[in-house]
Amino acid sequence: MNVPFFNRVGSLGLVMVCACNTYAGVLEDTCSLVYQKISSGPYESLTKSIESFTEDGNQYHGCIIRFSGNAKNVTDRQRPDGFFGFLLPYCPDGKLPADLPPDLLKEDGWCGDKMADGPDGTSYRALKKNVFCAVEGRWDGGDDSDPTYVPSPRYEVIVKCASR
Repeated sequence: MNVPFFNRVGSLGLVMVCACNTYAGVLEDTCSLVYQKISSGPYESLTKSIESFTEDGNQYHGCIIRFSGNAKNVTDRQRPDGFFGFLLPYCPDGKLPADLPPDLLKEDGWCGDKMADGPDGTSYRALKKNVFCAVEGRWDGGDDSDPTYVPSPRYEVIVKCASR
């Protein structure tokens, strides 16, 4: 059967739109899940917006969730290290190592490819399918060299999610 060229091109466009919508659903679900976790406890400020942002020198369009509150009042669900499962398995470039033990893979499929942690904050990038979330948490970890130092109670989390 000879199918006209425009019908073949139109069908290809439909397949591409469907593939994008599949990832858009994962992105939307992820943004909603993170927002739900952060909003589950007390906060001073919480916003969720859809906008463009730069991550690792690349431009993306997705959701940005900003949270601030008092460090003394933050709940476990609001802590950035648990948004995608605690201790994400490492997956360079978003690819899980073939020899990864099954018990290390999170049941919801998230892994991490960039991670940094310190006394004043944490940052990591969680990956799942074609979606990533860059997470940054900031707080005052104190000053071990000065016993009279009183840390600021400010606690801040920024999560940026987009399709890769």
